[in-house]
Amino acid sequence: MRIKVKFLATLKELFGGEEKEIEVAADGSNILDLLNLLCDSPQRRQKIFEHTDKPRSYIQIFKNRRPIQSLDGIHTKLAEGDVIVVVPPVFGG
Repeated sequence: MRIKVKFLATLKELFGGEEKEIEVAADGSNILDLLNLLCDSPQRRQKIFEHTDKPRSYIQIFKNRRPIQSLDGIHTKLAEGDVIVVVPPVFGG
């Protein structure tokens, strides 16, 4: 199934653009599976993950405009056509 992933701010450059469509397995894939597919280099993995399979606490992830924390976190199931947004910390002044 196809999932649209949007990267904001500094993640756009790291992931090669603002938006990607990713093919994931249709058999119960979740946010963690998607992140593992996306983080196919040490630089990407270091930016998104801690030393475990847990995303860094400051990385915000949304599924169809809802924060995954309000769903099932990284175990939130994916469905055809979902839009996932990955947001790094943003500081302003």
